[in-house]
Amino acid sequence: EWRAVATRYEKTAASFLGVLCLAATADWLRR
Repeated sequence: EWRAVATRYEKTAASFLGVLCLAATADWLRR
């Protein structure tokens, strides 16, 4: 069960980082 939680957390962290990267890139492009 802990493995499923770890996998879900990794996916969440990955998607969060992806959104963060997209936002940073969009902000950088807007300047």
